[in-house]
Parts: sequence; structure tokens; C-alpha cells
Amino acid sequence: MDKNIPWCSGALLSGVVFVLLAVPAEYSEAEQAATDDEVEEVLVTARKREESLLEIPESVVAISGDDIDRQGLKGLEDIGFQVPNLNLSVRLDGFPNVSIRGLGAFGNTQGAGFYLDDVQIFSDASSRFGDLDRIEILKGPQGTLYGGSNIGGAVKFVSARPDSEDRFGRVKAIVGGQAVVDFEGSLNQPLANDWALRVFGFTASNDGYLTNPNSARVNGMRNDNDPDVGASEESGYRVSLGGPVGERLSVYTSVRWNRFEGPNNTWIRELDTSLAHPEVVDTSTNARHERKTQSAMLELTWELDNMDVVSVSSNTQTVSDRYSDLDISQEWLLDLFRPEEMDVVTQEIRIASTGDGAVQWLGGVYYSRYDETMDADLIWWGTEETPDGNFTGPLGCALGMPTCSGVWAGETIGLGTETRSVRTPFEKRNREKSHFGAFANATYGVDQWEISGGLRFDHWSNITENYDTGLSGDESGTQILPRVSASYYLDDDSMVYATVARGYEPGGFNLTNFEGENELFGFGAEEATSFEGGWKGRLVEGTVTASVAAFFIDYDSRQVEFQATGADGGVIEGIINLGDSTQSGVEGVVDMRVNESLMLYAAVGLINAEWDSGVRAAGVDLGGERPPVVPDFSWNVGLDYRAPTGANMELLAGVQVSHNGEYEGLQAWNPVTNPSFTVINAQVGLARENWELMLNVENVADEVYYTDVQHFPNFYLLDGGDNIVIGTLGQPRLITASLSFYF
Repeated sequence: MDKNIPWCSGALLSGVVFVLLAVPAEYSEAEQAATDDEVEEVLVTARKREESLLEIPESVVAISGDDIDRQGLKGLEDIGFQVPNLNLSVRLDGFPNVSIRGLGAFGNTQGAGFYLDDVQIFSDASSRFGDLDRIEILKGPQGTLYGGSNIGGAVKFVSARPDSEDRFGRVKAIVGGQAVVDFEGSLNQPLANDWALRVFGFTASNDGYLTNPNSARVNGMRNDNDPDVGASEESGYRVSLGGPVGERLSVYTSVRWNRFEGPNNTWIRELDTSLAHPEVVDTSTNARHERKTQSAMLELTWELDNMDVVSVSSNTQTVSDRYSDLDISQEWLLDLFRPEEMDVVTQEIRIASTGDGAVQWLGGVYYSRYDETMDADLIWWGTEETPDGNFTGPLGCALGMPTCSGVWAGETIGLGTETRSVRTPFEKRNREKSHFGAFANATYGVDQWEISGGLRFDHWSNITENYDTGLSGDESGTQILPRVSASYYLDDDSMVYATVARGYEPGGFNLTNFEGENELFGFGAEEATSFEGGWKGRLVEGTVTASVAAFFIDYDSRQVEFQATGADGGVIEGIINLGDSTQSGVEGVVDMRVNESLMLYAAVGLINAEWDSGVRAAGVDLGGERPPVVPDFSWNVGLDYRAPTGANMELLAGVQVSHNGEYEGLQAWNPVTNPSFTVINAQVGLARENWELMLNVENVADEVYYTDVQHFPNFYLLDGGDNIVIGTLGQPRLITASLSFYF
């Protein structure tokens, strides 16, 4: 038995299974006859056409809208727990951390693309997207159909679309520990001429599980922060409209708005190599993040003879203000303020065959432009800039400010007196990133064979200007991204397949001039080629579906993030192409319907990854070592139960047990090892025709775990400096209750 797995997890799951199997299922004969014992077929759009999950020659995982709702899956971390070899969470600054099969390295490098209704999300992937039909996770490089920034795969949120047949809706309220208050609702309204309107909205708040004790500073004074340093508020809505225009043209359009205000980089200094997090963030300022997003998309579909022409257009604007306490102490020493504006435009046009012939094909073009402005400053407290350009103040001198006199305007200061500050530039940038792609894919089926091939020409560019120093850079490249697969159907219920695919992540620029040249220091694109083979099928008269896959990935010019202390005492954050690595592994998934009431499922993933020989960093030979953020072993098991209990009610229950293996933290050299952990979630409730009452327990065993760990420069130089270890503490046990009404 794995010593890292809580002893209660297996016992709990076994006990719940025993109890549920013992509950009598009070189905009438008519109900039993109408019940389908087979595992329900899952339809996805991974290859940009609707098809069965079991017919796609690659690893794709789908999470249904019912599971999303009943299990309370609202954040990226919740999704990551559902899928082995997917390491997914939210950075403490509100942006995604993601690696799939070891592709991606967290931080400012990304390993997967995020989508909402075929629109790629660049600025707010961690926002809450409700009223979903399903979530699809596509593993492995998705370059041919999805382009750059999908080197490890894609995470697709598929919203429930307007229905012109019926009027229906739902409201849901959630309350619980950590002062959780959460309301959401949706409404579908048919309109004239087969049009329909769908509306979703939510508002949520909680106090979080981290506190700021506002301890005394060096001079005995205390700060006056909200003790609930992890408190957050979020609200949003999405309005969608769809219907036909004439006989051949249909329209789907939506607008969404989201506002988030919550913690940002709530690091602690006490975290050492033992990873003992006290749930206390003792800082001078509660670091916060405020973000607003508004987005609109328009999808037009022309149904022509034997083909569809689809146009998807979008515009997304996000304004984000992030404030961090870099010294991570109760003293007013060094802070960071990062205001950022992002404007993204995307356009895709594709043509796809719709006939029943042996050949199915798809082709199209894609364009995106991402404009970003960052106006970030370091804030040096206890410091003042004099007219001659010197910096005065004992704390500024202790932090290594240039030309520091050690005098505060002719007087010494105590922090109990007026506290002054000076700002120095950190990230002053204008950045424009663009993609243009042309792609085609065709599938030919003959007898028991299906052969598929595709190709994409993807051109990317990155124009970056540091408007503080005047340095700028312009980098671009064209990638050729092939994909080839072969499937052989053993019978009507199973197939074997092999797939080769290629993906990449574009290059860019660091704002710091590392090499003394009159230009920004750039980094190139990283590339990956994946070889995957597997089997998918149905067993036991369709009551079991299963798949198994093995993969090997050649990962070139891998991008890795780093942080360091600059010459002026500030922080340098950058990305470099460190070297090549290889990943190989296996995955397996089984879904089993035991009877009309009980569904069991299990999945497992193993990855072996290592740097190629000759890779060096900071004087360290990394050849043969494990790259960052690649869990070695992950799995999840669970059950769903639903059966009548009398009085026109049903008993609902579910248990999910998820294990994430050990991995090295963000830095590739001198990393911090993040230990393995196991999280158990459980739900139980009652339902009638128009309402549902549920009790949800997250992290039943109250497991202490971290979603990311790393070394970080110690800016509290009053204690001698050196690096510290920071990490993101996972959700402790949380009990909530929800009540839903359907109409």
C-alpha cells in the first residue's frame, strides 16, 4: 500500500460502495424495462466535428455537465483532480498552472490552450464558466487543428446552448464553511421563428482559509489588514442567443462579463523544505488581485450541399490589477504593483464535409491578435528619491537601492512615523502577439481501417517594447504541424490506433537586457512531437467502456521560468530555452455501470521524464534528472449512485478519490520537491422532480497538500537574505450544502 495514501480513503470508498449496493432499488417493471444498462455514449468535438469519444484516435476525457454541477467543479484545480497526467491549478496571481503529460512548466510558460465554445482564452482562463454541457480535455500536442499554445493539449469548456423547444431554468444556492455564499441561476427561453435565448449568472464570496494576524512590526506598530487574507468575491453572467436565418444560415452569439476580486501571491516565509504551512500570511499588506473581463463571440454556420462553412469571431478585453508583498513580512519594505490591460481578437473560418462517404475532410484559416500593456512598479517603502537622484532612507539602503545615502531627508526614521515610498520600473511593456494559421485534415475509412492525416502552417510573431528603457524586440517564425493517425476496428465495439502529432509554444522576450546588447533578451519557440498508441472499446455488453494508451514525447528547446535578484535589489523574472527532454508513459480509463443505480469509474497515469544529456543550468548538469512539474504517478477512482427511496424522491451520492504523485517544483535547477497527496471528495443528497438538496465535503481527510512549490528570492534582507521556499496551499476540508430548484 502507498504510504502516502490516507488509510481512510480505501475504507471510505469500500464502505460507501457496500452501503449503496445494499440500498433497495425500488424501480417498477416499466422503469426497469426503460432503463439502459449500457454506459452512455459520449459525444465530443475534439476534432472540430461531433463524434463518439470511443472513435477518436487519441486520449480525450469528457466531464459531463451533470458531474460538473453535482460535484461542485468550479475551479481549474477541481478539473485537474478528475484527470490523471493533467496537473492543473490556479497560480496565486490568478492565472493557470497547467502541464499535460509533462508538457508545460507552470508559471509564465503554459502547456495547454483553454477554450470556451471554440474561442481560445488568453487572459482569464481561471474565470468561472457555468451552465456547461461538458468539459473536454485533449491530451497530447494539438497543433494541427488548434495551432500554437496547445503544445501539451487543450481544455475546452462547452456551454449549454439555447434550446428553441422548451422553456426551463434553474436556481442554486450554496452555503458552508469559510463563509461560503454562492448563488447561480440559468434560464432558457424559446423565442419566435425557432430562436432561443439562454442566460446564466452567478455571484459568490468566501473568507478563504488563510489569515493575516497583523503582527507587530520592528517598531512595535501593527498593521490594519482584513484578517481574512484569502477572502474573494466573484460574479459574472453570460447571455447567448441562437437561431436560423433563412434555410441555410444559423447564428449563435454570446456575451459574457466577469469580475474577480481576491488574494494575489499570498506567500508565506515560514515554508521551508519540510513544507509546513501554518495557514497564516503575516504581511504588511494583504496582496490582492482585481480583474474584470468582457467578451463577445459570434458563430455563423452555412449549411451547404455536403458541407458546412463555419465562422467564429471573438473579442475579449481584460483589465487586471495585481498587488504583491514581495518581502513577505510584516514590515513595509518591498511591494510590487502590476496593472495590466489585455485585448484579444480571434477569427476562424473552417469548411467541413457533412456527407456519409468514405472521405471526411475539414480545412480552414485562423487569426488571433493579443495586445497587452503592463505598467508595473516596484514599491520601496521607507525610501525617498532626492532631486539629485539619490535614494534616502535606512530601509531602502538595506534593500540595496542604488546611490543610497542612508539618510532620510536629513533625519532618521522609525516606522511609526510617516512612511514614504518610491517606485522604480519593473515591467513597462507593450506587447503584440499574433498567430495566422491555415490547416486541413482528412479521414478515409475503408473496411475496418480509418486513416487520418492533417497539416497546419502556423505563423507567429511577438513584438515587445520596454517603454521604460526604450529596448524592443521583434521575433517571428513559421511552424509546420503535421498529424497522422491510423485506426483499426477489431469489431463494432473496439479499436486500436496509433497517432503522431506535433505542437509548439511560441517564443517571446524578457524585459531585462541580460547580454548587454541594445535589445531585449529573447527566447525561442519550444516544440514537441508525440507518438501515441492505444485501444478503446466497450465490454460486457456495453456495461463497461475502457481505454488504454501509451505515449512517447520528444520535447525540444523546453521553456523554463526563473526568478532572481537584480543588481538594484529588485526581482528579475524571465524565461529561457533550457534544453531538450523526453517523456513516456501509460494511461488507462475504465467506466462501469454496475446496475441501474450505480456507476463506478477509475483512471491511472504514469510518466517517466528526464532531461537529455548535456542540459546544464547554473553550473548544474541536469542530464537524466526529472524536469519540473511532471508528477510521476496519478490516479482517481469514484462512484455515482442514484436510486429511488420512496416518497417520489431519489437518493444521490458520489465519492471521488484523487491522487497526485510527487514532482519537482518550478525551477529546473535546485528544485523543491512537491510530495504526493491524495484528496477525497464526497457528496450525498436527495432529489425530487423540481428540487435537489446536496451536502458536499471537499478534502474529506483534511489532507495538507500544495499545488505548486518553488524557491524564491528573499527580499526581507534585514535577516540576511538568501532564497526561501514558497508554495500554494491546497483547499483544506470544506463542508457546504446546496439547494437547487428546477422550473
